[in-house]
Amino acid sequence: MSTAKKIDIGHPFMDGAVIMNLANGINTTLKTMTDLVASFDKPFVGVNWKAPTEFSVVLELSVDPFKGILLFHFDKSVAQSIIEKLTGSAIDSANNTEILDGIGEVSNMFYGTAKTKLNESGFKLKMSVPKPQMTNELPVPVG
Repeated sequence: MSTAKKIDIGHPFMDGAVIMNLANGINTTLKTMTDLVASFDKPFVGVNWKAPTEFSVVLELSVDPFKGILLFHFDKSVAQSIIEKLTGSAIDSANNTEILDGIGEVSNMFYGTAKTKLNESGFKLKMSVPKPQMTNELPVPVG
């Protein structure tokens, strides 16, 4: 018998409608602001999965009494393209600080769009401030 912590499939962040609203927040924001369309792999729960990208954004999700973390991962060229489309100007690909600031802002837009939709349906998702960082500096997951 395993003593590993099990994922509660009744947790609100595991609900398909919540996951779809978060994905739709990304698609709506990208389509509206940049005329880009995102594609997604099938959602999954992984234990030792590592993001294959340079940049990430951490969002802490909270709906009393539940908490969770949502991670957005960005390849450098994708992040740069999104930011350039948002700002209408070229950015220096060597300037990681500018890229981190940009993905933090766009992630805030993603979350705001999803949060609005979820809260309209009575979800009561609390505010969260995106924390952009280099993927290799992400905290080690606890579980």
